[in-house]
Amino acid sequence: MQAFTGISLKTRLYGLILAAFIPVTALIVWVAEEQKAIETDAIRHKTMLLAQAAAEAENQQMAATRDLLKTVGDAFLAVDANPQRLSRLLDHLQVQASGYAAVGIVDSRGRLLIGSPPSGVDANYAGRAWLAASLQRNGLAMGSYHGEHIRGEAVLYFGLPVQSGNDPMAAVVFAALDLNRMNRVIFRQLAELPAGSRLILLDESRGMLRYDVDSAGWSVPRDMDPALLREITRRQSGTLVATDENGIDRIYAFAPLTSAFRKQAVSVVLDLPRAVALAATKRIFTRNLILLAVSALMAVLSIWWAADRFILRRVGAMARASRELAAGNLQARIGPIGVADELSHLAGVFDEMAASLQMRIEREVQVMASLERSREQLRRLTNHQNTVREQERIRIAREMHDQLGQSLTILKMDLSWMGRHLPLADAVLDEKLGNMSQVVEDAMERLHAVCAELRPVILDDFGLAAAIEWQAEAFTRHSKIACRLENDGFEPDLPKEQATALFRIFQETLTNILRHAEADDVIVRLAARGGELFFQVADNGRGITPEEIHAPDAFGLLGIRERLHPIGGRVAFDGRPGQGTRVTIHLPIAAKGDNP
Repeated sequence: MQAFTGISLKTRLYGLILAAFIPVTALIVWVAEEQKAIETDAIRHKTMLLAQAAAEAENQQMAATRDLLKTVGDAFLAVDANPQRLSRLLDHLQVQASGYAAVGIVDSRGRLLIGSPPSGVDANYAGRAWLAASLQRNGLAMGSYHGEHIRGEAVLYFGLPVQSGNDPMAAVVFAALDLNRMNRVIFRQLAELPAGSRLILLDESRGMLRYDVDSAGWSVPRDMDPALLREITRRQSGTLVATDENGIDRIYAFAPLTSAFRKQAVSVVLDLPRAVALAATKRIFTRNLILLAVSALMAVLSIWWAADRFILRRVGAMARASRELAAGNLQARIGPIGVADELSHLAGVFDEMAASLQMRIEREVQVMASLERSREQLRRLTNHQNTVREQERIRIAREMHDQLGQSLTILKMDLSWMGRHLPLADAVLDEKLGNMSQVVEDAMERLHAVCAELRPVILDDFGLAAAIEWQAEAFTRHSKIACRLENDGFEPDLPKEQATALFRIFQETLTNILRHAEADDVIVRLAARGGELFFQVADNGRGITPEEIHAPDAFGLLGIRERLHPIGGRVAFDGRPGQGTRVTIHLPIAAKGDNP
């Protein structure tokens, strides 16, 4: 029995266990993607809240700034536009109103009339956008989010014209709001963001102001990617993933900032590193994968142990018992193999089958042995009968030759004597004596022929080759079928038993040719080959068929086999349709001195 070479049961169990984890893995991946979407949506929602909070804070701050500027403007008018009388008021307001880097008054041309603190104001503000906007609108105006600094800190300027009856544009009151102190509520929310986060305020003119969570300060960044800017401007609200100038993937969540004091559209952009923003999701995903891998490993180890303990060892015991049984060990049994389950039941059925098979084979062996003994006894009986028959033929031939032949010879001599002594004139008597002498002569020839058929003297006197040649010539004379011997002068020195058996086989073969072969030529070959006697009789007849060779009533062929068995010979019958039949015999030749 060949060893098992297919996919093992353990491997298939591993495959089933791992296949069971595929849906779980897909679920984990899907949950991770959903978590990413939720995190991204949360960032967008937080950006909208920041924009809303920024708008509310900005409205409040701008309202307070407007009230502050109006108060300064009213005070300026109350002192008859004498700025020096407002010095103490401005100092007091600048100190009390926290968050303002500077407060002052300029004329319509931008020249400073008075300001506080002195280190925070410039002598001339001509050309400032907020100044031009306030004069043009004749109302509160706000500067841009970038480009304005006081003592290195980013500020946002507000301007409000001071109107009087004589001069509608007497002066412009301004205040510089420190952006780092602006929107404390928003800063507290920004402080909750992960490291590397940034808040960007982006207006229609592409002016930008960026608040870095890490540095907790405002700055004017370099220009943003134009494609990203276009997308933010087009969509107004949403999220994007893009790569920054340092090659880091970042999530950009943006929402519009609406303000009652602002005419320009401003977008609030919350910019977070993608790896940081989704770190929790990635951590949960990694943890779940690790748990899944550990679970799969534990499942595989459990299957390995359980399969080896409860299945593979027991299956291995069955396989070993099966191989032993197939190899001929009829006593091979599986025996008890653990708990009572299907495999134990199968093992019990196998043992029952093996026991039944052993009993059957033992009975068959006994029957075969009995048949072999009977066959051997029959062969011995057949051989004994052949021996007895040959001996009886020899005895009958000898007695016929010695007694009957002698009597016929004496009778022939007496008839010859009577012929010489009777009167010559009696023609009838002479004819009668002649006929009697001829009958005696014919009887003697027939006697010699019968004796030769019973036991050819030439076989005992001149050997097998001469006897075969004599029999072939006799066969040709009687059947008119050409029969010749090819032995190249070879004369085997065989024991009497073997020579007799081969000669009788040759006679049986010639009889079969005469009855069935429809041949007109027979060749007999006799030679020594490889320590064996090669004896073959070949004809050119119709050819014997396999069915005829193995026919149960082919007694002639069976007799040939049985004659060869006692002397150790073997025979092969070979027939081809239309090409004749060959009977080939191989007989071991005993060395001189060996017993035949």
